[in-house]
Amino acid sequence: MKFHSFKYLAFLLLAGGLQMQCTDLTEDTFTFISPETFYRNADDLDKALIGVYDRYQQHYGRDARGYFLKLECLSEFGAPNRTKDNPHLYNVWSDVNNPSNTIDKWQDSYEIINAANVVLGRGESIEMDATLKARMFAEARFLRGLTYFHLVRLYGDVPIPQSFTQGLDGLEIPRKPVDDVYEYLIADLHYAAENLPVRSTYAANDVWRASQGAAQAMLGKVYLYRGSMTGNRADFEESKKYSGMVIASSEYALEEDFKNLWFWWNTSAKNGVESIFEIQMAHIKNESNTLHIDGGINVVDENLGSYMYHRYGPSFTAYNSYSDQDARKEGTFLTEVALSNGNTIRWVEADKGTYPGSEGWNSACPGNLKYFDRTSESATIKEPAANIYVMRYAEVLLNYAEAENELNGPTADAYEKLNQVRTRAQLDDLESGLSQEEFAAWVYQERGWEFIGEGQLYYDGIRTGRIADGVKAEVEYGVANELFLYTPLQFVPKKDFLWKIPTFDLNSNAELIQNPDNQSAG
Repeated sequence: MKFHSFKYLAFLLLAGGLQMQCTDLTEDTFTFISPETFYRNADDLDKALIGVYDRYQQHYGRDARGYFLKLECLSEFGAPNRTKDNPHLYNVWSDVNNPSNTIDKWQDSYEIINAANVVLGRGESIEMDATLKARMFAEARFLRGLTYFHLVRLYGDVPIPQSFTQGLDGLEIPRKPVDDVYEYLIADLHYAAENLPVRSTYAANDVWRASQGAAQAMLGKVYLYRGSMTGNRADFEESKKYSGMVIASSEYALEEDFKNLWFWWNTSAKNGVESIFEIQMAHIKNESNTLHIDGGINVVDENLGSYMYHRYGPSFTAYNSYSDQDARKEGTFLTEVALSNGNTIRWVEADKGTYPGSEGWNSACPGNLKYFDRTSESATIKEPAANIYVMRYAEVLLNYAEAENELNGPTADAYEKLNQVRTRAQLDDLESGLSQEEFAAWVYQERGWEFIGEGQLYYDGIRTGRIADGVKAEVEYGVANELFLYTPLQFVPKKDFLWKIPTFDLNSNAELIQNPDNQSAG
């Protein structure tokens, strides 16, 4: 790999060690620039800050195939599309206590965290407008807090480095308890909420940056997650409060047409009225959306844009759970494609996932088109450009409804927020008179219909304790109906399931202690 441009200087901190990722002995030689002299003004600090966004884009955007598509395959909403990269083994929770089979986001996450710490550490000595500095620090802390939220849900206790790495000093850092990690990331998000501007005050070319609404929405989500895990009423109160702030701000609204959220249907679907925070993608090498490729339908045709492979897809049961009246069904799933040669291929459920199918479909599952880019640019340069939502307004409404139900049962307020999402989907209002437990189950179902393929649903299953029943039912259905690649379930996850620390990172830090083996629920 050659580096022909210089963004900023930073060592890669792993809580488990320091690793140089791309070594190329033919790299161009540059005159060394001391970090102490590089960080001189606001422009230099902004370059470093953009580097934090870049790393988040890379590790939780472009690399999302190995993260949230894999995680969704571990839930009732996802299914294996082929054997490469072992989706058929993750689907049945095979060998999940083996560190070699873990969800490997440790190294990636600490690269983001170290980049954020560089901004905060080097920025202290820069003389610049205080309000602008606070905003830049808030952006860095927002991304750092968001990254810790990934880590604590995956691994539980994790290290919290207090500064950026300098040389090889301070790399052996012990894990901090889950409670400490939550307090740390919540403090980051509080700082962000207090120091970031509202989205509408950003210049048009800065609307992609983290905003006050993004920080408030993430606080609502974090408190809801922690409350779901612990049952702490105060967390549900905070979740409702911060989601309510986003709603009251009038900065965001639901797109009237669900299809308008997605690049497949609407090439203006970037940073729109429903978007609270999203990962930016472009028709540029190393800035494009690889989910189009790895989450595709295994067809190469100009009418689909860039070439497609396939690894993971939506499950048959998830697809079939949608009412035909639900606008999200047509808006989300690709089951028929008119090819450039005049032929039409179709997904046929009776093929049971074998491919090529009876009508030419070349993948086990329907397509999830949320990341597909069928533009001529995508077809020509093979760099798909659909953005990836991290948070959108529909989730804020459902988070609020869930928190309100946990606090007070299914009140008119909770119904109203949930029904906004159903109305946009062209569904009738939810029936009245539900119990608290029944309403909670409907929130979970609405989240499944709304967010399939968006990296939410594995975590929803874990935090609500519904993942065991969901996975058992899905895999049993697949085995009973002889669906392609389905085999019996090997492990039933519990609510307290944690992934192992990757072996390399564990071995690189003598202070780390591995997570104990998870116990199957049955």
